[in-house]
Amino acid sequence: MPMEPMAQEWEQMLKFAEEIALEGGKIAMKHYGKADPQLKYDMSLVTEADIEVQSYLESRITNAYPHHAFFGEEGEQRDYSNAEHLWVVDPVDGTAAFSSMLPIWGISISHFYDGELKFGVFYLPATNEMYTGFGKTATHNGQKIKSRLDDSVDNESVLLTYSRFHQDFSTNFPGKIRSLGSSVAHIAYVARGAAWGALLGRVHIWDIAPGLAILKAAGGEIRDLEGNLFNPADYMDGRSVDRIFLAAAKGQHDQIARFLKMQD
Repeated sequence: MPMEPMAQEWEQMLKFAEEIALEGGKIAMKHYGKADPQLKYDMSLVTEADIEVQSYLESRITNAYPHHAFFGEEGEQRDYSNAEHLWVVDPVDGTAAFSSMLPIWGISISHFYDGELKFGVFYLPATNEMYTGFGKTATHNGQKIKSRLDDSVDNESVLLTYSRFHQDFSTNFPGKIRSLGSSVAHIAYVARGAAWGALLGRVHIWDIAPGLAILKAAGGEIRDLEGNLFNPADYMDGRSVDRIFLAAAKGQHDQIARFLKMQD
């Protein structure tokens, strides 16, 4: 049975992920402002940038690590739960924002080993921001970040949501509610304390995994509204996540969830 990679090997893989995320961002930027989005079978958007960036990432990963599995949003959907090493990629998280020339979109890469999430990388090319999460260290452009630990929500608190939040919930949240277009960006903003929480709905594993690695390293968690931790292993077959989840600092989920009520 192969041995788990040593710390130095994980650091090399993380550096490699950052490198290809940067290069993938350059490819995407060539299409920025020129996108002609098409509807996929599940009514989500896809552009030439999604296809080209994923092809590049898959080529680089499979050439560097030929024995690793690759799971991308635009590829074959099958069960990857038994893969030893697994790269989970969203080539352009925030395709609608990308297509509208809004800057909140990015290249998302995460890595699992024997089902355990090891690291995540998220690069926003339009704003030149790199987020990483590995072990207990989360960074934003190389600087360590932590999720906010405020024990109360007020009128300056920011809650990030998915685009159809208003169809699913009524709320008396006292702060500001925003939808910026990228699930991984939303989670990353919670990880660096720019937002109190981020509601995640109508998402897949590739929309959550990179952000989860960053958030966990920054001291946060993703739980459903009943308090259950998000388990990536439940969605390794590519199916849609079937519940609403909330990204927040540890101990903060109840502070936010108490303001939310599901619509009848």
